[in-house]
Amino acid sequence: MMKINVSEIAERIGHEMAFSFDAKPEDIGQLIDDCELTGPIMVKGTAVNTGMCFRIEGNITCLVACICDRCLERYQVEGNYPFAEEFTRDENLAKTEDMNCFDGDIIDIGDLVRDIIISAQPTKHLCSEDCKGLCSVCGANLNKTECGCNRESIDPRLAALQELLQKNR
Repeated sequence: MMKINVSEIAERIGHEMAFSFDAKPEDIGQLIDDCELTGPIMVKGTAVNTGMCFRIEGNITCLVACICDRCLERYQVEGNYPFAEEFTRDENLAKTEDMNCFDGDIIDIGDLVRDIIISAQPTKHLCSEDCKGLCSVCGANLNKTECGCNRESIDPRLAALQELLQKNR
């Protein structure tokens, strides 16, 4: 799927090579609840032989469709996620230097791409920062219409205080 063959630069310290992949949403799989990839996932970057490891850096571009946490409408946003990771064949070095380990000349970055996309997702999905959400009385989408409902809800524990304030007016 997303495999980089580093044999071309394996013996040449300081050299780099470009890579580019196009993947389908089904290659990545489900992201998180209420979010899914729509359209191709494009990964572009470079692999550099640092002498100690291979530094893989680049950018992931994709379309993510989510459901807004306030108004429950589906919306789409373009994701643009930079990444940089180091890979080594030496297991001991991988453990002590917090690097990824691989065998042979092929570095598979499929799991890395999936992890980057998932970790970049916000904890709260909003179609826009000024989303008005749904009416707590009738459920109308307040971005599309003003329903006219009285949405002033009083905490039942404070209802007596509200009545007292209204009497003193």
